[in-house]
Amino acid sequence: MSDTPARSIIRHALRVRSPDELVDFYCGTLGMQNYGTAKEPLLGFDKENCLLELHSTAIGPYTARPDDLYWKIGITLRDLDHAVEHLRERGCAVTQPRQFADIGYMSHLSDPGGFVIELLQQGFEGRAAPAGSGHPVGGQATLAHITLRVNDIAAARADLENRLGMRLISVQPVPQHGFCLYFFCWSGEAPPTADLEAVANREWLWARPYTLLELQHDYAGGVSTRTAADTDAGFVGFGWREGQDAGLCYLRPSDMRHWL
Repeated sequence: MSDTPARSIIRHALRVRSPDELVDFYCGTLGMQNYGTAKEPLLGFDKENCLLELHSTAIGPYTARPDDLYWKIGITLRDLDHAVEHLRERGCAVTQPRQFADIGYMSHLSDPGGFVIELLQQGFEGRAAPAGSGHPVGGQATLAHITLRVNDIAAARADLENRLGMRLISVQPVPQHGFCLYFFCWSGEAPPTADLEAVANREWLWARPYTLLELQHDYAGGVSTRTAADTDAGFVGFGWREGQDAGLCYLRPSDMRHWL
């Protein structure tokens, strides 16, 4: 079965105040390419995968909040330590890599606009693969995850599975921290183990070459229902194409209000 699904997430849209600054960071520091234009940047590691779409309509800075619908993007890497060493040499404030529970070996940083980025090694701690000879980050990276927080996982699943036809491909409970992670995609690939909660599936999952939608279900229901203005910096939505010649479709925060 092909690794590339017929339909896939190909856009991750953010409303920002200073796109030029972010283009410099994502291309110069993280090794992405601009597949768009100077006025309408589309940034990514692979033109055929998900691209970061920057809308220059925000009038203020972005402030990440732990109770917001939007959380982060996730970038998967073959050798996390190699990437972190490069980022620190570039002056980036990046957290010390650590194995988080039985989820993965990860680190975090924020871009110059305040948007959170998770760096996740495809293998668990001590199981790095060769990074290769390309860019220390971009040469080994996939824009792999768009992460949102939700209160009502049943409502979210109904939309994603029944309305959009996405598949739930992994469930990762983290009860000690009060949440559970759900990963959705359009791929028809079967995980190595049929049990979606199996830890044995996770390194396989982190090595997928396409973008997954990750939902963090907050057991306490603490995710905010705040409505952002059109001029607020933040998450605009994720996009896909229904067919090769069709226009882009987007799922936006206004479509997700009942998930909260």
